[in-house]
This record gives sequence, C-alpha cells and structure tokens, in this order.
Amino acid sequence: MAGRRYPAVAGSFYPSDEELVLMLERFFSDLGEEGSERRITAGVAPHAGYIFSGYTASRTYKAIFEDGLPETFVILGPNHTGLGSPIAVYPGGEWLTPLGSVEVDTEMAKAIAKLSGIADLDELAHKYEHSIEVQLPFIQYLSELTGKEVRIVPIALGIQDEDVSEDLGNAIFEASEELGRDVVVIASTDFMHYGTMYGYVPFRARADELPHRVKEWDFRVIRKILDFDVKGMFSELGKMNHTMCGPGGVGTAIVYSRLAGALEAELLHYTTSFEVSRSTEAIVGYASIVFRK
Repeated sequence: MAGRRYPAVAGSFYPSDEELVLMLERFFSDLGEEGSERRITAGVAPHAGYIFSGYTASRTYKAIFEDGLPETFVILGPNHTGLGSPIAVYPGGEWLTPLGSVEVDTEMAKAIAKLSGIADLDELAHKYEHSIEVQLPFIQYLSELTGKEVRIVPIALGIQDEDVSEDLGNAIFEASEELGRDVVVIASTDFMHYGTMYGYVPFRARADELPHRVKEWDFRVIRKILDFDVKGMFSELGKMNHTMCGPGGVGTAIVYSRLAGALEAELLHYTTSFEVSRSTEAIVGYASIVFRK
C-alpha cells in the first residue's frame, strides 16, 4: 500500500520553517482573484532553489490560480537520482512538505499507468527526487487560500524523448477523459546548465555576456515550445547538445495540451541563476510558460 512520501529537500531547496510562508507571500504579493475560466491546460516551472527560481515558478502558479485551480495537477519531473522505474508514476498515499500533506490522486495515477505503454506504478524513483517536491508548496499555498482540496499525480522521468512525450501526453489525456477529471499538467524543468561546475562550456564569452548567451540558447528551445513543436524542441536540444533537464515533461505537456484543445502558449518569465549568484561557474536558465485553450 502506498504511504507517505516525506520531504527530501526541505531546508535546502526551500525553507523548512515559517520562512517558507513568508517567501511564498512575497512571490505572490501581486496575486489576483481566483478565476474560474479554466483555459490553462499545462504549465512549465523550474525546480531549483527558491532563491534562484522561486519567483519564476510562482508566475506559472499565479496564472493557474487566476485561471482557476484544477482538481488534479499531474506533475512530471526529471529523475536526477537514477533510482526506480524509468517512467515512474507515484501510486497513491500522500506527499508531505512543511505546509502539510497533499493527497495523490490514486485513481488518476492508476489510469495513466494502465493507458501508457511505458509507465510503471513506482515509489522508489520519487524517494529523494527534488524536481516534483519543490512544486508542491506553491500548490499548497494557493489551495489553502481557496479552501479547495487539490490532488497530485507525480511522474518521474528517467527517459525523456519524443516517444515518451507522445505516450504520456496521450495517456494523461485519455485518463482525464475516462475519469472526467479536471487536470493541469506541470512540466518541472530547468533550462541550460552552463559552466565548469556542470562540465559544460559550449561557448566562451566575457563574464557579463555569458547570461545573454545562455538566454540565446534557451530561447531557441523556448520558441519551439511556444509553437507546440515537440519534434522541433528535441531537434534543437540535439543540435546544441543543450542541457535542459526536463524536456520529456515539457513534451508531454505540449502533447496533452494539443489534445485538450490548447491554442496558445505564453512565456511569463525568464531569468538565470546569474541574476542572484553572479557566478559564471554555474549558470542555469529558468522559464515560466503556460498553455491555454
């Protein structure tokens, strides 16, 4: 029986005490009224430490809140640890953060695994993985504001390509239709990881120019995402040997969004870690994107 998944990165990627709420209040200081339009089908949000990428991630969740919270967030993140199944759907139970617990939508999780040709119900892949966990406080904070219970389906991806995107995007859509579930897909990803710390220095430039070069490379990929072009996104990543860590989740979000009737995508915010760290040893790009009907 699926049980409790305890936080792995509270106190490192995000605060484990009252500072977490204060930080979220700052991120959402411009939050509007909760909406009911429900045009957003999916979003892209980063998963680095909140001091670097938290504001960018908050833009995705702000847009979703003002559009109307769904019943279930299907959250796809890269598997950085290598543990567990290559395509791991968390089967049930609850995930804990310093803000409390979030229930897993067991029925939806099982339906996705059943309809997918590649996914397994697996907890191990999620045990220490941060890419999905860091999304939860945003969801919990906004859910608390409305008093509306929101559930999640976490999916960790150890394999990320066009075939995975097509399979999972179709499975999530078919499961949502079969169960009559109101769903938003979240693709948890950071973009380029540049610098000696990552062993990846594809170009040289003056220190003050490096963030602009990282942004140029990221925007080659982001343009394909905004065009709903999964094949083009993976093609650009391959041409550049780009180090975006969660393309499979983004591809899945695009495939699901197309099936759900989305017609437009919008880049809400972009930044790099350099804006905070001022370090050129490691520069990571972060983007907030939403897809709408």
